[in-house]
Amino acid sequence: MSKLNQFSSNKVLYYPNIEFNSETWLKTTLLFWDEVYRIVPDGYKPNDSAEIYIAKRNGFIKDIVLSEDDVKQTAIEYEGFMNSIEFKPWGIDASLYEVRLHSDKIDDRLKPFFKQFYKNIDNEGFLRIPENIANGYMFYLSNTVGRRRNIPKISDNPDMFSAMSYYDTDGNLDPLQVDFDADSIYTSLIIENMIPADIRSISIEKIIDLHKDFFKSKNSFRDLLNSFIDRISKMEDKEFIKQEIESFKKELKEKQFSKKEILNKFFNDFGSSFLYVGIPTSLPNLVGPVFETTLGAYGLNNLASGLTICGLAALSNAGNELRKNWKNYKSSYYLELTKVIDSNAYAHYGIIDMSDRMNEFLND
Repeated sequence: MSKLNQFSSNKVLYYPNIEFNSETWLKTTLLFWDEVYRIVPDGYKPNDSAEIYIAKRNGFIKDIVLSEDDVKQTAIEYEGFMNSIEFKPWGIDASLYEVRLHSDKIDDRLKPFFKQFYKNIDNEGFLRIPENIANGYMFYLSNTVGRRRNIPKISDNPDMFSAMSYYDTDGNLDPLQVDFDADSIYTSLIIENMIPADIRSISIEKIIDLHKDFFKSKNSFRDLLNSFIDRISKMEDKEFIKQEIESFKKELKEKQFSKKEILNKFFNDFGSSFLYVGIPTSLPNLVGPVFETTLGAYGLNNLASGLTICGLAALSNAGNELRKNWKNYKSSYYLELTKVIDSNAYAHYGIIDMSDRMNEFLND
């Protein structure tokens, strides 16, 4: 059983939705990972487009049907987690508007909890409950599924990425976000301009063909990124942190050059895009200031052209142990497409400061 659940990081788990919001986003994701998983209720047929269906038929999209253990373990841990936290973030405590949550994703022991939020179940087995209540549970369910299969998570929504960071750290975030005496923070590493600008016009069949030529390059990039995350999350010596960042910048530039050589067979130019990666780090040893004291929040810290670190929130006293025991399945990714999917070539785009999103999730 354990061998069946050991997925390597060439796979990612899409959350919190079943259907993909964008074919272009999926094509882009497949330039970094080989397979995209999603959680699909047993018996439910996703409303997929023709290109999404082709990707699925060729094994690039795979559905996870929840096991009894998935749902039961989520229920036990979610109930324990909600009872253990000192404060409930606004993002999982507030009630806004209703969304659909399938009853198969809820264990029997939690159904009385959800019953207070819904009136009935539709013909497909979906409950209509407040969005933040549903998302809070879905985040935790995604964490359970990711952990049991050793697979990191990815989203196309910045608010979802920020909220998942809360669960990645087991809720050990300072509700005020900023703590000048903290020895650890949860950060977002942002890598820019990695996506071909005309990928929207390329068919999914060509993306699949490209996979064969691009396989080693994707593996190399992921190995570099995963190795960097693992090392920098555990380092506490300032000089070693500096050396590690410089080494990563150099290797990333080399990998990007090799990648573009391969992609040039299919694409002409590279547009604006951002890959956000969640990493817990040692606060005093980040290069340059992390706080924007005039704003009272974490600011962006440019490491180099195309590479940025953004602090999201201070970790609690559990931060050191969390960093030292960081696992691949805990990593969350957010992949943003800007000019790639926008018809206005002259529009201005910039990096999203996720600290604002985190503050909204924690404190409204």
